[in-house]
Amino acid sequence: IPHKRPLPSKAGPARAAEEIKIGILSPFTGPTAKFGQMQRNTLTMAQEDVNGAGGIKSLGGAKITFVFGDTRGEADVGVTETERLITKEKVIAVIGAFQSGVGLPASAVAERYQVPWMTFGTVDTITTRGFKYVFRAHGNDTVKAKVIVEGLLDLAAQRGPITSAVVVAENTEWGKSVSQKQKGFLEAKGVKVHFVENYPFKSADLTSMIVKAKAVKPDLVIADSYLGDALLITRTMAEQELKPAVYGSGGGGHVQPDFVAGVGGLAEGVISCVLWDAGMGRAVPWIAKENERHKQRFGVSMTEDGAGYYQAFYVVIDALERTKTLSPKALRDALAATKITDPSNKAMIMPGKQIVFDEGGQNQEAGAVLVQWQKGDLKIVYPTALADPAAQVTWPYPQSK
Repeated sequence: IPHKRPLPSKAGPARAAEEIKIGILSPFTGPTAKFGQMQRNTLTMAQEDVNGAGGIKSLGGAKITFVFGDTRGEADVGVTETERLITKEKVIAVIGAFQSGVGLPASAVAERYQVPWMTFGTVDTITTRGFKYVFRAHGNDTVKAKVIVEGLLDLAAQRGPITSAVVVAENTEWGKSVSQKQKGFLEAKGVKVHFVENYPFKSADLTSMIVKAKAVKPDLVIADSYLGDALLITRTMAEQELKPAVYGSGGGGHVQPDFVAGVGGLAEGVISCVLWDAGMGRAVPWIAKENERHKQRFGVSMTEDGAGYYQAFYVVIDALERTKTLSPKALRDALAATKITDPSNKAMIMPGKQIVFDEGGQNQEAGAVLVQWQKGDLKIVYPTALADPAAQVTWPYPQSK
């Protein structure tokens, strides 16, 4: 394996007919394939818009072509696919890999070949390794853990105290990272955390974990899970009559359309921390328009991960418009110099004041919101500035009654 990807020998302005290949890495088969399909759907809209508007103008109208890599949700496959996208397909950048446990090793491949990597994944360490080619425009686990704890306690102040908690999370990189950060923020606020349990991802049975949680009678249960485990945990909580006053989640499977379809009324009242929600469109009309277009075309609203890939794509587009050559190094330098503040820029679909990357490639201005399932729909309930004024917070979790 070469140390890095050789650059074209004659880098120059792109011809009008030249294509720009961007790699898209995600699980398109396997247990998390639903996420990959949602990301593909949302990216398709963005790609069509950019190409339909004349392509990348600074590069002679070059059009964007996607090359997809299927991780199957497996780290080793993600690594192999990243190398294929870079060495065989000659992509100029990669957006990926949804799961942090896949994105950590796969982004290291992109760094070695010196090809820009726009990450979707929230584990902090993705952007704390001293890499120069890895960037994250959205919030990390620290942001999400801070927001869910502060938000739940803020809501609790008017509705009933949260004095104790249990955190259950899958044993992937994401689950282990975010659960420990949630524990830290809870304890810093004086909430007793009885235990954090990192259960095996894709578990067949989690009864013993739920029984253990029931025994300590927590006010709050937080689960950090992908879809299959989110469904299993929620059903098992009902079967074992674990009835916390508040049932929260770190996002993931708990906010997917298939979650409410799979557990029905058990989803009512679940509060999750997400990086994006369609309700942001109330304050930003173009977001509402894009989401409505997505619903009409694909039958469901955009999801936070779909919006995250959409954001990453438009950050790359913004950088490409500031380059004059199709060089990964030039694109990397443009990405590092990113400063997006205009709320009408489509890269600003996610919450945050602006997009500016620190030395590690993290946007420190990124934010998050809390959403709650109410009658089959997600409603923003925190922060107040973005909360749905028509939504009445469901408290306590209905199953606790």
